[in-house]
Amino acid sequence: MKAGYMEIFEDIKKGEFARLYLFYGPEQYVKEQALLQLSQALIAPELKSLNYQTMDGETITADDVINACETLPFMSEKRLVVVKDLPALLQGGRSNIDEDRLKSYLPSISSATCLVFYCTDDVNKRKALFTAIDKVGKVIEFEPLKQEEIIKWIKSMLKRNGKQMEPSALEYYVSIAGNRLEDIYNDLQKLMIYIGDRKVITRSDIEQVVTPVAEYTVFQLVEAIGMKKTDQALMLLHQLLGEGQNVFALLALIARQVRIIFQCKWLKEKGLPQKDIAQKLGLHPYVVKKAMEQSSHFSMEQLKKGLRECLKVDYGIKSGRIQQQRLGIEMLIINMCKK
Repeated sequence: MKAGYMEIFEDIKKGEFARLYLFYGPEQYVKEQALLQLSQALIAPELKSLNYQTMDGETITADDVINACETLPFMSEKRLVVVKDLPALLQGGRSNIDEDRLKSYLPSISSATCLVFYCTDDVNKRKALFTAIDKVGKVIEFEPLKQEEIIKWIKSMLKRNGKQMEPSALEYYVSIAGNRLEDIYNDLQKLMIYIGDRKVITRSDIEQVVTPVAEYTVFQLVEAIGMKKTDQALMLLHQLLGEGQNVFALLALIARQVRIIFQCKWLKEKGLPQKDIAQKLGLHPYVVKKAMEQSSHFSMEQLKKGLRECLKVDYGIKSGRIQQQRLGIEMLIINMCKK
């Protein structure tokens, strides 16, 4: 049975546990927290070494999994068995186990065992083993948090530590932080150390401590393009490349930002207020606000042309027509900055 990631945390609070889980999805931090809390709820710390078994999916057999699940817990009601990155579940992974034997066993897992298939990479939902787990267990996808969920999580974490963030600082931080919770967690730890005994985190603190994600620098780059500041746009491009950003990833990010500006401009011309535009596009209001500001530097035709240029350079590099990737993206910036 497919479930949202919040359901596992609700299960843990209620003390209700399935015998079988599949954890997958790109949000690694929340996924790790779910496994940690599950293990803490099922097994006392002093008995963990006896009742918590982790298995490498690359090297195990179906019998290894079955034997681990059939082993009785020692001085505990439950035993936790975690199978990590089983190739039979992964996108492009080749099966290295007797799937039929494992599938036939899953409905009869002991009530004293909790078996978790834990995947750090993408799963293939069309695989027979995925379907078998979905039928008798709980399949939980850990998707990246939406921005309103991130804001709620930030406030909650800071409150637990006796801290808070100025509203304007929080709005700014969310715009530069991305959506990887592990990175956000690390940022908040650094900020709390930086402010010491102070209770409130300011925008100045964030500017001193936090390195913006590539998406935010691309946001600044596109703004420089709109204002026809070629030197500044190239400087930001070289900064991103110097940080090890992939040319194709940057092309995708530039195209995404141009598309957001295009959508915001078009919807604004249709008469939609900013709040409704944010809701319609599924974007944070601050992102829409800044995109609306940027839209004044572009005509609709310039935005369309910018998107076409991004596709043209992407195709040119992949087809070999543009031999030097760096030169290709630099020429894109220069062409987009032309008045």
